[in-house]
Amino acid sequence: MLKQETLSKGYVIVATKKVSFLIGAQNLAESIIDHNEDARITLFTEQVFLDDPEMSKYFTSYENVSPTPGGTIREKMYGMANSPYDLTFYIDADCEIVSDDIANVFDHLDDGSDMVYVNLTKQGAKHFTEWEWGPNILDNGYTEGAPDHLTHCGGVALYRSSNPLVREFMSDWYTLYAMQARGDWNPPEYASIKVGNFRQWDQLTLWWLIYHSPKYKSLKWKFFEDNYRWNYFTSFGYNTDGTHNCHVVDPSRDYWKTKPDPVVNHYSSWMAKD
Repeated sequence: MLKQETLSKGYVIVATKKVSFLIGAQNLAESIIDHNEDARITLFTEQVFLDDPEMSKYFTSYENVSPTPGGTIREKMYGMANSPYDLTFYIDADCEIVSDDIANVFDHLDDGSDMVYVNLTKQGAKHFTEWEWGPNILDNGYTEGAPDHLTHCGGVALYRSSNPLVREFMSDWYTLYAMQARGDWNPPEYASIKVGNFRQWDQLTLWWLIYHSPKYKSLKWKFFEDNYRWNYFTSFGYNTDGTHNCHVVDPSRDYWKTKPDPVVNHYSSWMAKD
């Protein structure tokens, strides 16, 4: 294995479907540079945006801008699989960096780990699963149809992209998600969930690959020790000129109260406006 200091390190952002995500990605990239002026950042976006001269103002903070193939609601796994770096930190486009510690995120791979994720605690999992499967799903145990693992959050991902098997993992994640979005993916582990109940969300395919695919059992993954710092959920929106119009943490949610000193603020993409 190459020494960490000889490996290229960079950040990957993916912004498709909405101009608001392109604006968010530019704001995210600027915030990365604010806290790590030597950062290398690659954007993956749709060809239609690349062909529009009006969009060029949103491509000023990247060393690379590459097209996605299109065809799914979420193209992020394509960008993750095609990172130009040896070590990659993927960040959702509706995030903002608020700490200089972003420059040290790659140190979490020093122990030889292949992938590092944020862990959804019971409170965090409750928030997401109630959104998908209805209230009280975790209060009374896992109800019929719920996944058996509610853990890894795909909003950020640190990974060793120099490992070909990790790249295959990201590519397979993209392929499975595309199948899920078409209604063509219904593995036996989730057989009790009707295809129509799969929200257009990439968590299910991520969990399946990690916990149920024998192909990737050899990959070494872990959770961030300072877990919440790297994916701090909040609420956010954009004005048409890209400036912030709200920045609100809901104090009623205990799992938001407990997140200390965040590095990555993760805002609510459904509040973003075109």
